[in-house]
Amino acid sequence: MRRFPGRQQFLDTARAGTYVQPMFSRRLRLAFFLMGSLAVALGGLAWWIAGEAEHRILRGRLAADLQAGLLELATEKLRLQTWSLETLMGAHPDPAIGPAGADLMIERLAALRLASDQAQRLDAARGKDLSQHARREAALARLQAAMLSLRAEIAQLPGQPPPGALPGAPPGTPLAAWARLDALFAAADATDLRQSLRAVLLDEAASVAQERLAADASLRRVRLIVTLGTATLVALSLILALWFTLALRRPVQRLRDGATALARGDLDHRILGMAPDEFGALAACMNQMAADLARSQTAERGLRDGLEREVEARTRDLSRALAELAEAEAQRRQLLADIGHELRTPATVIRGEVEVALRARAMDSEAHREVLARIRATVLELGALVEDVLVLASAEAAALSVELAEVPAGPQVLAVVQAGRVMAAERGVALGHSPAPEPAILLADAGRLRQVAGILVDNALRYSRAGTEVLVTETLDHAAGHWRMEVLDRGIGVDAEEVPRLFARGYRSAAAREHRADGTGLGLAIARALTERLGGEVTLAPRAGGGTVARLRLPLVRQGALA
Repeated sequence: MRRFPGRQQFLDTARAGTYVQPMFSRRLRLAFFLMGSLAVALGGLAWWIAGEAEHRILRGRLAADLQAGLLELATEKLRLQTWSLETLMGAHPDPAIGPAGADLMIERLAALRLASDQAQRLDAARGKDLSQHARREAALARLQAAMLSLRAEIAQLPGQPPPGALPGAPPGTPLAAWARLDALFAAADATDLRQSLRAVLLDEAASVAQERLAADASLRRVRLIVTLGTATLVALSLILALWFTLALRRPVQRLRDGATALARGDLDHRILGMAPDEFGALAACMNQMAADLARSQTAERGLRDGLEREVEARTRDLSRALAELAEAEAQRRQLLADIGHELRTPATVIRGEVEVALRARAMDSEAHREVLARIRATVLELGALVEDVLVLASAEAAALSVELAEVPAGPQVLAVVQAGRVMAAERGVALGHSPAPEPAILLADAGRLRQVAGILVDNALRYSRAGTEVLVTETLDHAAGHWRMEVLDRGIGVDAEEVPRLFARGYRSAAAREHRADGTGLGLAIARALTERLGGEVTLAPRAGGGTVARLRLPLVRQGALA
């Protein structure tokens, strides 16, 4: 293994969460600083040279404009002089050249003086010799003065040549006018305008050539600097990229191998041969972490194995005890709840019949026999209910006995309605009955039919509010061959989502629990089990406007009364 000076001190510091020498990051910062400084220097130099070239180009453009303007001015001056002579000679030249030409020359002189001022400011900003600008300004000032005088003289020229021309002068030309015009075109302030204009043109031509050469030289310098700078930056970037690639490849590869080993659970792997820099500190931290994880994993494995065995044993014992206890408690509670629920309705009917008999002041023997007969029938039903509850409590629902025979549906429903009116009166609910228009004969068990109908009516009465009405209706569906009973109430209602669960044994909706705390949810389960054995169907649905609709449907054997 490769050794480094101060390695133990480095490892101790690395374990503490720091590193000794941040060499790699310092080298990285230095490399980027050098590249940035070189780029800034090259950019600044290129910016300065580009500014100089821009000045040269702008100055050369102004010089070219001045040269072209002076040449055009000389041409206009010669044309105006020719026009003046032709006018004195009576040749009738183009009248648009005369005073208009003089005005055009004055405007051109003003534009040239503005360009001359701009060129002088540019050269003054660079500290150049301004003698050339002084000569140009003087020549332009003399030309402007001469043109102002010339325009006044041209304005006085006659339209036709005057008589009295002197010998030796051009035919038809007055001597005085010719002399003044020749003086104005030739000189101003004792200075030869031709010579001044020629000198200024030569100066501007030389300035144009000089500025072009200087601009070309500046552009060549910019191109050279940009080329050299780009090549230098590219070379430096490649060198630094190669150096950093070589410097990073080995430590990064070792760190990656170490991380891969830790990821697959090889806690014995160690990262060795690292330099005392940031990567070495990271490798030392990873090695220490692997050692700590290995020790923790060994200790945890032993604890976990013992704990799992203990928990497994205790869980088995506890689960078995809880299952037995829950089963016993559930059976006890369910048995008591089923018995209480199913006995409540027959007991209420018996009590109601007894109270009616006791309140009656005069009742003949026939009436007493009817009351006792109803009480006897209810007691018989009560015994059957107790038997059914015991069967349900022992999870033997298949033992619900049904004896099928041809039974008239109307009398059974009427008996349920008459028995339910006692409970309805106690709860302040009106119980109505709408029989079928024709007698219906069903293949059913009369007692079971009354039991199912009684459960549906009992539920409607229990979950209706005082002052509302429960309506029991009977209808015949000849096409389908069914007899249907509907129990409609305006009670607490049911949610469509809860309807499938309402027939589950022991289930009560939140609204039902809130309306009545008692009850265990067995009635509908018994009703569905009995109805299925009778070959029919029982359903619940929300009623439009609030409340519930309970429907009992059984197959119709025939219509008419039993013989």
